[in-house]
Amino acid sequence: MDYRFDDKVFVRSNVCPPCNSIGFTLENGTLVCDSCGTVFDAETGTGIGGGCVAFPKESIPYTISEDKITMKLDDVVTAHEKAIEPN
Repeated sequence: MDYRFDDKVFVRSNVCPPCNSIGFTLENGTLVCDSCGTVFDAETGTGIGGGCVAFPKESIPYTISEDKITMKLDDVVTAHEKAIEPN
């Protein structure tokens, strides 16, 4: 997923493994899992509250060129692998 928060762009793994969700909503400086409601800090990806807090949303390095966000496939895979393992 990608989103803008505090004038910064963030790209993170978009999974919540325990509840099998692949969607989050940005609300008041937090990311909220669309399935289970677990809340994560929008800036750090760290879990704040809910059943899936042990699965932080890993950041993915990227570059922006004109209107495109570009990531390396290895970085996407690494972030996904980290996001599906509990902390």
